[in-house]
Amino acid sequence: MTISSPGLGSNLDVNSIVSQLMTVEQAPLNLLAKKQAGFQAKISALGSLQGAISGLQTVAGNLVPAAGTTAIQKFAVLRSALSDSTVATASVSSSAVAGTYSLSVTQLAKQHVIRTSGGGTSPFTGSGGTLPKGGALTIALGSADGLTLSKTTTVTIADGASPDAVRDAINNADAGVSALVINGSAGKQLILTGDTAGSNQFIKLSGVAGLSYALPAAKLHSITTASGPGSPFSGDGGTLPLGGTLTIALGSADGGSTSQSTDLTVAAGATPETIRDQINHAGAGVSAQVIDGGDGKQLVVTASAPGDNQFVRLSGAISAPFYTDSTPVDTFTQTQAAQGSAFTLNDIAVTAETNTVTTAIDGVTLNLLKGPEAPASSVNTTLTITKDTSGLSAQVNSLVKAFNDYHSTAANLGSYDATTQKAGALNGDGTLLAAEKSFRSVLSHVPSELSGATWKNLSDIGVSLQKNGSLTVDSNRLVTAIAGDATGVANLLAAYGKAFKSAADSLVGSTGLIPSRTQGLNSSINDITKQSAAVSQQLTQIEARYRKQFTALDVLISGMTKTSTFLTQQLANLPKFNTSNN
Repeated sequence: MTISSPGLGSNLDVNSIVSQLMTVEQAPLNLLAKKQAGFQAKISALGSLQGAISGLQTVAGNLVPAAGTTAIQKFAVLRSALSDSTVATASVSSSAVAGTYSLSVTQLAKQHVIRTSGGGTSPFTGSGGTLPKGGALTIALGSADGLTLSKTTTVTIADGASPDAVRDAINNADAGVSALVINGSAGKQLILTGDTAGSNQFIKLSGVAGLSYALPAAKLHSITTASGPGSPFSGDGGTLPLGGTLTIALGSADGGSTSQSTDLTVAAGATPETIRDQINHAGAGVSAQVIDGGDGKQLVVTASAPGDNQFVRLSGAISAPFYTDSTPVDTFTQTQAAQGSAFTLNDIAVTAETNTVTTAIDGVTLNLLKGPEAPASSVNTTLTITKDTSGLSAQVNSLVKAFNDYHSTAANLGSYDATTQKAGALNGDGTLLAAEKSFRSVLSHVPSELSGATWKNLSDIGVSLQKNGSLTVDSNRLVTAIAGDATGVANLLAAYGKAFKSAADSLVGSTGLIPSRTQGLNSSINDITKQSAAVSQQLTQIEARYRKQFTALDVLISGMTKTSTFLTQQLANLPKFNTSNN
């Protein structure tokens, strides 16, 4: 194996020579690296500028009211206070109006409470104190007459359910009522309480005979055909032997007056299901269903609405004594009636369904907490709604700070120190100059929204431009301006906020000047990276060529040196002639 070391035989420093030559050759690569570093420094500087402008953009955007909201509504905070906070609380929105109201609560809304009876009248008459027959229990919450419902829930009750099982089924159904069981001396009794107090929270129970309840005004009259030998469906297969006209009438309980009457033609041999479907499609003000009681099918007809003139009667093809009254018997009794709230505002009477009132005063929600206790007939407090404009001053100072933060960053990036001859990263940069020009334009032009307004310039409210380009606030002048015309100051602040945001959007938005410039610089850096890779590849080839050439020279010189040494040695060994002997 041959070991080669350049310059070892000729004393020629090949490595040093190649290194010095490559230093010269690398000059273009160094220039590209320097140019790339300059672009990266500019991107970093633009990032700092963008951050400062984005801060101003955010603050300015927060000064622009939402659609449908005025500037004063955005900046002025309405506050409510009650002289006795145990009587009520209040919350206000931007649509409220400042003022003072005397509030006198005469009645609080109450929850509806009903309970089952104990002893012999308890619905839990099955083995071990259970409900003999279950089914689909409908729990409805609504007005006292049952015509307006706020919530309806169906709960499945098993046959033979205990009071505790019924309680759990109701509590797990999110029906708007809570159930509990009390084991009294007369046995277990089930108590239902509405979750919400109010005149629209009366409880109505239906669907399970053993668990039924409705206020008199909400009861629906129902009749059922007889079963067994007294059934009108005594024909073959449980059908109606003779057809004819079936008249369905709604009226008073004694039949003395009729509010609605409907005639149907039923065929001989009609099944209970056929007649049910005819009734349900007739618009007769009733609904029909068929039940199989074990002793033959029965037709149940129920009035669709409650009322003293909504009692159901059938005549013609089916008439008494083939049906009986089957209106469910209440198995619950009322222990507390649901009721709405009542109060006066500045001696004007107001009623509400619940204790949370949103309609009495625009933009104000009242939560009534306490009603009178005998012998008092009312409890009183005073509601005061005030407008707090102190936030305006904070918003002005916030805008000034955001602008000054931007100005400080921009001034530093565009600076030049004549003593040290050092320039900021964006000194003379067109993007920085464009940003400065854009914001100077905002400060020097009155927004179009303020034409004809009392306050037109920021200087009108104490905000002035300093010689160094920053803004300053005269606090005393600002406070005086707000006290004199808070709405005018709010409008001015909103208008300049919109103008500053628009200018900032054009600079730092997704298609703004700074992102576009940054994208261009990044593209240039990518190009330089590709150029550098190509130059580096060429330098590798050049270095290899230099090494090959100087290695050959090294070998050549080394060979010549050996030849010279040999000749010198040979010449030294030649015989010497003495010329003096001749």
